[in-house]
Amino acid sequence: MQCDSMEYPLASAEKMLKRANMRIGDDAVKEFAQLLEEITADIASEAAANAQRAKRKTVSAEDIAAAKRKIL
Repeated sequence: MQCDSMEYPLASAEKMLKRANMRIGDDAVKEFAQLLEEITADIASEAAANAQRAKRKTVSAEDIAAAKRKIL
């Protein structure tokens, strides 16, 4: 999946990376935020497909958990 604009907050991505107790470059923060965005979009898409296959309009927590298991 290719995203033209980033939606994941860079500050949140940087905070997650800093938990490793290392210095983090700006390019690493941007790359990590893009990765999180792509993974999130893939899981959301798969969860929506799970709900659709079950003939539901509402995505459930189980749809998301199943998508996470499949994607990750």
